Amino acid sequence: MTGSDLIVQILIDSGVTVCFGYPGGAAMPLYDALYKKRDKLKHIRTAHEQGASHAADGYARVSGKLGVCIATSGPGSTNLVTGIATALSDSSHVLFITANVNASEIGSDSFQEADIAGITNPVCKYNWVVRDPYRLASTVKKAIRLACKGRPGPVLLDIPHDILSYQFPKDYTPDDTGDDLQEARSPEVPEVEDDTVSKIYTLLKNAERPVIIAGGGAVRSGAYEDLSRFAHNTGIPVASTLMATGILPYNDPLNLGMLGVYGDPDAVDYVDRADVVLALGMRFSNRTHGFVSAGKTVIHVDSDISELNKNVEATVPVNGDAKAVLASLCGKFDEDPSKEEGFGRKYRKKLTRGPGDTGANRPGKYLFSEAKDKIVSDAFSMIKEKLGDVFVVTDVGLHQMATARLYPFERPGRLITSGGFGTMGFGLGASVGASFACAELTDKKTNTVLVSGDGSFRMSLVELAAVRENRIKMLILVLNNNVLGMVREMQKEFYGRRYIATESHLSMPDFRIIAKAYGLSGFTARDLKEFEKALDSYIIGSKPALIDLRL
Repeated sequence: MTGSDLIVQILIDSGVTVCFGYPGGAAMPLYDALYKKRDKLKHIRTAHEQGASHAADGYARVSGKLGVCIATSGPGSTNLVTGIATALSDSSHVLFITANVNASEIGSDSFQEADIAGITNPVCKYNWVVRDPYRLASTVKKAIRLACKGRPGPVLLDIPHDILSYQFPKDYTPDDTGDDLQEARSPEVPEVEDDTVSKIYTLLKNAERPVIIAGGGAVRSGAYEDLSRFAHNTGIPVASTLMATGILPYNDPLNLGMLGVYGDPDAVDYVDRADVVLALGMRFSNRTHGFVSAGKTVIHVDSDISELNKNVEATVPVNGDAKAVLASLCGKFDEDPSKEEGFGRKYRKKLTRGPGDTGANRPGKYLFSEAKDKIVSDAFSMIKEKLGDVFVVTDVGLHQMATARLYPFERPGRLITSGGFGTMGFGLGASVGASFACAELTDKKTNTVLVSGDGSFRMSLVELAAVRENRIKMLILVLNNNVLGMVREMQKEFYGRRYIATESHLSMPDFRIIAKAYGLSGFTARDLKEFEKALDSYIIGSKPALIDLRL
């Protein structure tokens, strides 16, 4: 048994069934071990290591299982950095395994040598360079536990070529001996005391204008059923961050929509006027904390203690699990002898949004324009009607905000996007991983839709090769307005319309032809009628398809 055989067997024993990566010289022992176990652990080669990093991330987000990404030394490993940072920002549990030069050659400027542990230290939950083969088993097992434990995140193992090739004695039995490799970096989430829950309940009950803001942590904790129950018992409306899109069904009257710079007007209005804010599993990033002005009572619940009082000073900071806190609050309401129909209802106004209203005709800033937003929202409604419950993956830009605001999500966790790091080029790789996760969940590969922009899609379109090679039946929708829309909007609003490097009129490719070159079905749609015809062709066809919707 070699070191590589040991790694592959530990992954299989840990329930890993698919991994993503790109081979190279230093990683060949690991790929040879994958070949031997290819019936139990499937390897998916992408066109670029960054695509593999996003694929492992997308797989982890959809499946709930560990994502695994493998790369070779030097440029192979450095190509993962953006994907690692993306996973860290959005708390995605991914194990990155990189090969390196022989341990004795580290520091000698060997061919394709890189200090990937040093490079990635700021963007990893933790990382190690494994120099002792007899600590390999314990290190891999602890890396897997650390990636998934507490607040999830990416962990990197950098393993020299000679450790991967090391031949263990025939009587060697791996064990968990070795150092306690900083498992304290991911402590257990403490239980919240009853006195704290009672304080939260009293503050909300006595509030004049209470509001709840749900973040990605609330989705990860599985708090959505308790959130819905508590919100409807009390009548307190719920705003969400980008990462919590769909935590209440889109047409739920208590769903205010997304909070943020490009958020829904109701969400911005309610949070701005609120006197008591219950924030669940969110980081208060610069896109949201500006709406929580001074003078509000802020109750901040997060499983990661380092997020408390970091960007917003909380009146009641609570290090705890969102689901557990909401379940306890529901219990307090049920036991309250003086409970009213719902103490949050005394401030509520009638929302302008009703069932079937996608938001395109509501007051507030439009994303593209009033007419274009209407086209996009109608296209989304067609996708929902014809494809049913799908995972929607996005890149980053105006199309991402349009998806969060206008797509009729009915369940949490159905939007897969780069939130905290804002990674353009995330979408297509993540869609590949999400599609494999869907195949495991539903025994078919028809559950993924990618919504991208013309700028973001050009950053990753080489991954169309992975889509075709693996026969992934997915839909790609490019919202094509021929510019880098979000950056151009900034130039318009803040830089006196001095447009530079944002227009693509002469360089814009024909995405339909590119899709066909990769073996996909390709369509160009200039209106909703053409879009519906293309969508129907995708549904009845056997190939993945790309629809270039011109806006």
